[in-house]
Formats: sequence, structure tokens, C-alpha cells
Amino acid sequence: MCKVIIKIIFYISLFIHAKDKKIHPLVKSAIIPGWGEKSIGKNDRARFFLNTEISLWTICFSTFIYANHTKNIYTAYAAEHAGITSSGKSHKYWVDIGNYIDYDAHNSEHLRWRSFNELYDEEDSWQWDSLSSMEKFENYRIKSDMLFKTGGYVIGAIILNRVISSINVLYLIKLENIKNISFYPAISKEYYGLQFKFVL
Repeated sequence: MCKVIIKIIFYISLFIHAKDKKIHPLVKSAIIPGWGEKSIGKNDRARFFLNTEISLWTICFSTFIYANHTKNIYTAYAAEHAGITSSGKSHKYWVDIGNYIDYDAHNSEHLRWRSFNELYDEEDSWQWDSLSSMEKFENYRIKSDMLFKTGGYVIGAIILNRVISSINVLYLIKLENIKNISFYPAISKEYYGLQFKFVL
């Protein structure tokens, strides 16, 4: 986590002080949204994309930190109320102990289903002290899983912000290179409307 934060600080510093004209604005925006806009003098748009980037990273870090915190809560809760050891357990294990009061109930049902590869040994056994404890654990686990999934969506939004900023830079560059725009009516048997002509 610290390494990621250091990298972000480095990139933001690079964004603020960058004067290298050799890097194409498209590449700049792909690295840091808004950097490309800033390099061509579009400061308002640069601030918009950069502020969006900072907001998304803040949400991303907060979501994953809270998701891990909630995961630590439910693993500690299971150790206390179901008598399990939390180290080396798969996500499927945590899902299973939230759905069966003990490992005998889990194994009995999976034996009926002939799912022999999903049976647990005694070293992975659990026994909830009450049904309410199991339900409380399951609520914690579902909450943590949803937070992790939300964090994944935010990462997708971070990538999308880069894509949109890069496309925006290309649009702005092309717009600046257009010297003249003219339009005239076009009428034929198959088509009628307006045609535009761009002079670069």
C-alpha cells in the first residue's frame, strides 16, 4: 500500500512539474488523466480529470482498507465462536462455514450430493456456538466481499478515466488543428441534409 501511495505522489509531482514536450499528450493522459490536457494548455479540463483521478484513488484505498478490516473482523469472530484456525483458508471455506452450523452438516450434505472433493477433514472442522453467531459472521463476510467487489469496480473506473482523458486529448488536438469549418446542403434522391467540410 505504501509503495502505491509513493508512486501516486511521484506521478502527481511529475504532472505538476512536467515540461517534457517529447512525450505525446495522449501518453501523458494515459499515465495521469489530465496531464495531457495540461500540456496543451487546457487547464480546466486538466483539473477535472486530475480531481476525478484523486477522488477515485481515495475511494479505492478506502474501500479496500475497509474490506480488509471487515475480513479481519469476521475471521477473528469465526475463531472465537466456531473454534477454527484462520490461517491458510480459502474463500470457499469462509463461504461454507457461514452456511453450515458445523462441518458434519456440510460433509453430510455433500456426501448426499456425491461431491467428495468438497469434503473437509477434521483439521478444518468448525462448530458454531449458536445459529445467531453463524448469521452474524455471514453478514460480516458478505459485507467484506461486496466491498472488495466495489473496489474492483473503482479500479475499472480509474482505467476508464484514463481512456476518456486520452480520447479527450486527441479530440482537443484535432480541434486545434482545424483551421476552417464549412457546411453546405446536400440533396439527392437517396439523401438530403447537411455536409461538413473541415480544413486542416
